[in-house]
Amino acid sequence: MSPSATRLLLREARLLTVPGHAAGLRVDRYILSQVSIPSPLLYRLLRKRAIEQVGEKGCTVRMQGSDRVHEGMRIHIPNDLVTSTLDIGSKADDCKESEATLLKKRRDFAKQRLPMLFENDAMAILQKPAGLSCQGGTGVRYSIDEMLADLDATEATGYRLVHRLDRDTTGALVVARSRLAAAALTAAFRDRAVSKRYIALLQGIPEDKQGTINRPLINSGTMTSVVSPADDERRVQLAKPATTSYRVMRTGRLGQLDVAIVELDILTGRKHQIRAHCAQVLGCPVFGDHKYSSSSSSSSANDSMYLHLFEITVPVSTLLTLPALSSYLQLMANALFII
Repeated sequence: MSPSATRLLLREARLLTVPGHAAGLRVDRYILSQVSIPSPLLYRLLRKRAIEQVGEKGCTVRMQGSDRVHEGMRIHIPNDLVTSTLDIGSKADDCKESEATLLKKRRDFAKQRLPMLFENDAMAILQKPAGLSCQGGTGVRYSIDEMLADLDATEATGYRLVHRLDRDTTGALVVARSRLAAAALTAAFRDRAVSKRYIALLQGIPEDKQGTINRPLINSGTMTSVVSPADDERRVQLAKPATTSYRVMRTGRLGQLDVAIVELDILTGRKHQIRAHCAQVLGCPVFGDHKYSSSSSSSSANDSMYLHLFEITVPVSTLLTLPALSSYLQLMANALFII
């Protein structure tokens, strides 16, 4: 690329106007398809809200990567964002080589951190490790959403998150491989057609060996709380139904603590549902869950939270076009902890 062509790219990249055929795409995917820019830099700027939508009267609205574009939308990208993508080497060829090397390293890292349990043209199941957030946000340096974009950010086959696990929860994570599959899978999760079974190590032993918890939950943004009928009327109105079934598999001692290995099946998908129900209803927080445990002894040698999604059942539909499978696709990820 010649210096003049580079300067032209910089000028043109400052304001993008979305064409009709791109309507509905995520902002991050649209920008990656239009501008030569390393995805880590783009996601960092999106987290800092440095990319803006320009309105008809010149007013601007800061954008997130998950926002959707529409026809005629104008997106402003700061000069320093685009310039820094070319400031890797003294020459354009050096820049391209450096970007390619960086992307290869990031792809290799993503493949290592997100082992593939299953994949076809419609969907993929990854094994999520502890410590990785599914989406970017405050204090998140590198999210699974960004890792998936590094693996494949194309419109036709790019990975799309349709399912989320908490940062320190491990296990099977579902992603779609097309817009059509993403719509079908999102509908399946919304309609509770996907069953999810977890295994957890609890601090303490539940009084009943098995049971079903039907207690509504309310989330304040960072914490989820169980709501009772005696609570404030507004809290009761805002609370959402939540149902968790559990079965105690084994009990024992870990150091000075009574612990239990419990299998859990959630019939609803509220934020922090298992963690809140176990801590606030059973009185047995998930081992290593510092947010929902009042005891400083709820920790592990490697400071991990012991909650793992070990089985997920996805109903097969014609929209997902999963070949050579029976009516259900069952995926078992090995439990990461055994006592």
